[in-house]
Amino acid sequence: MLAAPFYYYFQMRKSLLVVAICWIVTTTFSCRKEIEGLETKDDTGLVVKKKPLWQVANTTNPNKAGGNIGYSTVIGDGILDTYFYDPVERKDRMALLDIYTGRRKWEWNDVIRDFETVFIDRGSIHLYKEYLFYNYGPRNYGIDSRTGNTIWKQITGYSAFGNCSSLGSVYFTKGTPLTLNEQGILEDRVYKGDIRTGKEVEVVMPRYSRKNIRAAASWSRYIGLIADVQPVIEGRDTLLVVIYNETGPGRNEFQACTGLYNLTQKHWVYERERLKEDFPEAFNTSWLTLSGEKMYTILNNAVACSYWRTGKLIWFRPLPSFAAIPTPIEDKYLAVFSTDSRLFLLDAHTGQTFWEKRETLSTTSQVYYHSGIFYYLTATLNAVEIPSGKKLWSIKSPTNGIIDGHFWGFITGAPGKAGQKGRIFTRTGYHTYCFEAIR
Repeated sequence: MLAAPFYYYFQMRKSLLVVAICWIVTTTFSCRKEIEGLETKDDTGLVVKKKPLWQVANTTNPNKAGGNIGYSTVIGDGILDTYFYDPVERKDRMALLDIYTGRRKWEWNDVIRDFETVFIDRGSIHLYKEYLFYNYGPRNYGIDSRTGNTIWKQITGYSAFGNCSSLGSVYFTKGTPLTLNEQGILEDRVYKGDIRTGKEVEVVMPRYSRKNIRAAASWSRYIGLIADVQPVIEGRDTLLVVIYNETGPGRNEFQACTGLYNLTQKHWVYERERLKEDFPEAFNTSWLTLSGEKMYTILNNAVACSYWRTGKLIWFRPLPSFAAIPTPIEDKYLAVFSTDSRLFLLDAHTGQTFWEKRETLSTTSQVYYHSGIFYYLTATLNAVEIPSGKKLWSIKSPTNGIIDGHFWGFITGAPGKAGQKGRIFTRTGYHTYCFEAIR
């Protein structure tokens, strides 16, 4: 009499087990399909489409692109961006987005001139503790990075073209006094200021040769233009590596020079070191990168590598066209673009080519490298393995094909925590995106 109930009991358990196994298998394949659906690869394994971790609008008008930005940085758990208001203001505001959600933590547009928009580029922003320094031409600002409130703002007494640098609480910039600029005279000198207060003083002016002063560009008297200034700590001294340009003896000819100024002891360690004597049209294009004992700079369509302590040239590498964004990688390689649509990976010690690719750099002053992967923007979001050169990503934006709908503006990232993959941040004229990094 008891056999039948036990038979049906075991049959029921067996059926439930089969159902459970089917549910597990179905769920597993369903999850796998969803995971694979996060990115799409072509036949070669190249990722051509990828689902972002988040995306947020960066303009109030979905039909009007914004974005006066070519550079960004991670500030704590935020990423710096701009947000375009149209048609109310028709200009950009600075914004800090949460790196995990894309939510805007704060916005800022407390500019000195009401009609002025916010423009963020390489060298225009620097962070010291909670103080965010922002430069736009001859106007400087101190912003609380936690709240977006203005701490101080001021108009400088010189004309400036951005590209500041910083060391701790001190920022460095360059410009020509307004009294000279109004006369059509270009004669740059170095200034330093306190990021916390905006208090600023003139530091030094290179001893320009003044042998070939003439009209050039929009100036009636072109004496000297400082292209870049980068501070270095050496023992107890603060040193300033300065690159600057003077007019040469020939028409449309410029001479690029380097100097090292000891700010602590107030004297030049060396000055007027020509970057390339037999390269007379070497107008330096405002890009100086320090890496270890070396410095890399651009001279029109060439890259120069020198020792910053002496200014002596190590190697000089001409490129087919104007060079852009020289990026040292692990003190072994140097990635650099040329404007004829090429990306080069050079030996950082010799300038020899490891490989080159046909790539048209997008409108940006930024690339990003982390854990053996080099990320950069063309019309697509790209990732290349270093040093092999194997391309891993070439991702189009969802708005690709409409005006300013491709990836441009900035690309940066944040390393992962607790074994998690990092994050990659970029934008179009309509949205800002966060993607999971490769590593």
